[in-house]
Amino acid sequence: MKRDVLSRLIRAVILGGLSFFRLAAPALAADNPPVTDVLPSGVPLPFPSTAPDSTPQGWDTTLLGDPSGVRSRLRAHGVRLHLQDVEELWGIASGGLSRGATYNGATIATLNLDTAPLSGWHDGLFNISAIQLRGRSATADRVGAINTLSGYDASGRNTRLFELWYGQGFWNNRLDIRLGEIDPDTEFLVSDNASLFLNADFGWPGVPSANLYGGGPSWPMSVPGIRARIIPTYPVSILVGVMDDNPTGGPFFSGQSVLDMNPSGTRFSFATGVLAMAEVDLSVDAAAFIDAPTGALPGVWKLGGFYDSGAFPDRRYDTQGHLLAASDSNGQPLMHHGNWMVYGIVDQTFWNPDGDAPKAASIFTRVMGTGGKQNSLSFGIQAGFTFHGIVPWRSDDVLGLAWGMSNSGNRAWNFNQDSLREGGDGILPLQAEHHVEVTWQAPVWNGINVQPDFQYIHHVGGGILNTSTGRRVGDAAVFGLNMTTSF
Repeated sequence: MKRDVLSRLIRAVILGGLSFFRLAAPALAADNPPVTDVLPSGVPLPFPSTAPDSTPQGWDTTLLGDPSGVRSRLRAHGVRLHLQDVEELWGIASGGLSRGATYNGATIATLNLDTAPLSGWHDGLFNISAIQLRGRSATADRVGAINTLSGYDASGRNTRLFELWYGQGFWNNRLDIRLGEIDPDTEFLVSDNASLFLNADFGWPGVPSANLYGGGPSWPMSVPGIRARIIPTYPVSILVGVMDDNPTGGPFFSGQSVLDMNPSGTRFSFATGVLAMAEVDLSVDAAAFIDAPTGALPGVWKLGGFYDSGAFPDRRYDTQGHLLAASDSNGQPLMHHGNWMVYGIVDQTFWNPDGDAPKAASIFTRVMGTGGKQNSLSFGIQAGFTFHGIVPWRSDDVLGLAWGMSNSGNRAWNFNQDSLREGGDGILPLQAEHHVEVTWQAPVWNGINVQPDFQYIHHVGGGILNTSTGRRVGDAAVFGLNMTTSF
C-alpha cells in the first residue's frame, strides 16, 4: 500500500513537471514579476492552472487599458509602468478596544525597464516601485490584535521607496538573480491562495513579524540584498536570498513605529545582522496522484526557513540571570546571537470538475515554528479554502474561508507567569490569538476588484487588558471593504 502511494506521488511529480515543461514559454527578462507582487493582501487570485505565467500581462485587465496604443509602444521599447490603488474601510461591530469605523489606503507605482529592447542586453530587468500610504490603523486604534486586519494597515502615513533592484537571467532564466533593495515577502514564505485574504497574517505572518528587527523585511519595508531563483528541473524551483535583517536601522525595542524610523525607505543599515533565507518549491498535478477523471489539480508544496545572525533579547532573563519580571532585575534582557525559523506550505487544488474555468476549489496550509528563548511567538499556522466560480452568475468571483493562530514562545509565556506572580499592573494570563476570515473577491470592471470581508478575532492581543474598562479586551467582530484598482 505504501509503495503504491509513493509510486503515485512520484508519478504526480513527474507528470506535473513534464506538463510544466511542455507548457513553459521562453522566459522573459529576469523573470518579469507580476504587478501583483507589490500587493501584500487581497491579491486578485487567478484560476488555478498548471501553465506557468510567463507571458507579459495584458492591458485588458486594467481600468485605462491601452489608450491610443501608448502602453504598447512603450512596452515595445522595454518600458512598463503600472499604477495601483487600494481603498479600505473597516468597522468594528463588537469587542476590541472601541467600536467605530476607520479608513486606510495605498497607491503603488511600479516601473519595469527591459534591457533587451533598450540596449540589446538580453534577460535583464530594472525594477523600481514606490508607495504612498494614508489613513489610520484600525488594528492599533480600535482592535489591539497581534495580527493587523490588513496588509495595508501600516500604522502610518507617508510616501516611500519600496523596491529598487536589477535582475539578470542566465540559461534561459533557469537562473535568475536580483540585486538591490528587495522585499523578500513578495517571493519567500508566500501561499498564493492565502494572499487572497486581507488579514496580514496570511501575507507576511505574525511569527517572523513579531520576532525580527522592525517586523522583518516585509511590505512596505525593504532591505538591501541579493536573491537567486534556480530551476534545476522544471517541477522544482529553489529560492535563496541574503539580505540585511533590519529594515528600520533601529534597535529591537523602540517606542517609534517602523515607518517613523525609516520614513522614506532609503535608510540602509547593516548594523544588526544578516538574514539568510532559502526555500524549495515543488509543482505537482494531484490529478495524476489520485487518478482523477477531471481536469488538472495543480498544487505547489514548499519547504523553507531562515537564519538571522543578529542579537536577540531573551524573553525571560536579564544579563545577570535574574527574571526580567522580578524586582531585582536590571531590566536589560540577556542577548542571544542568531535566530531561526522553519516553515512548510501547501497550496493545492482539490476540485476542478470542468478541467478549466470557471469552477475550482483549493486548500492552503502554512505552518511555521522557531525557538522559544528569544521569540515572543514560537508557532504559527494558517489554513483555509478558496472557491472559484461557485457564486451563480458570477463566474470570476472568488470566495474564501480561512483561520490562523499565533502561539507564544515558552519563555514569553513564563515571563507572563512571572509578571502575574510579581503582581504587575495590567497583567492578565497569556492566551493564543485566533482569527477567522470570510472574504468575497468580486471583479466589477476591468481592473477593479471589490472585496467585502468579515473577521473575528478570538483572544485579542493574546488576552490583553482594556485600560478604559478594566477588563480583558473582548473578541472582536470586524467588517471590512477593500477596493483594488489597477490603472
